[in-house]
Amino acid sequence: MLEAKISKLPNAEGFKKVFGQKNQYAFILDNVGRMIYYLDTEQTKDIPFEQIISVEVLEDNTLLSSKSTTRSIGGALLGGALAGGAGMVVGGLSGDSVQKKKVSKVSVKIRIRDYSTPSLMIICFDALKLTGHKEIKTTDNLYGQTYKDELQNAQKIADYVSVIIDEVDRIEKQSLSTQPSSAKESTVADELAKLAKLKADSILTDEEFQTQKAKLLG
Repeated sequence: MLEAKISKLPNAEGFKKVFGQKNQYAFILDNVGRMIYYLDTEQTKDIPFEQIISVEVLEDNTLLSSKSTTRSIGGALLGGALAGGAGMVVGGLSGDSVQKKKVSKVSVKIRIRDYSTPSLMIICFDALKLTGHKEIKTTDNLYGQTYKDELQNAQKIADYVSVIIDEVDRIEKQSLSTQPSSAKESTVADELAKLAKLKADSILTDEEFQTQKAKLLG
């Protein structure tokens, strides 16, 4: 079913793909059209590269890793404003702890510059949906391997999105470096106005607003 949807997308032959267990979801990277797609049985979500702000890998309430943009997007220089900073691994589990613990969900959260839907949550592993139980042991003979496979899928998705973030950051920086002085001053004024809007909409805290404002003026 998902393959039929994917075949109708532009540039389908060049896609990088990550499929969930039993094709419950598909993450698609279109490097030609500069889009990512998320598909499941209920929806198809498309996101331009330039709208991506950050990506996080979450295991229940634990943030395993986080990568965020360092460019100005949606009005904020968010590389330092999001948990962990740009590309910083926040969590992580040792081999021993993985063998002993229980888990309910593994997910990937992609934040995007879209006020109507500011994030995409990809649930890679859901113990309740898969087994009927709220959690499983990672050593479970039946479902433990599914958990491990889906954790790898989550990390692969995050790796793809991290590459996109770095690429768009680089393009943005090159564009800014070639702008004349007057254009740069206009850009700073625009970004300050956007920062104020993000603060007014409670997307940035006052502390984050002041930090990003100082970076712009600095």
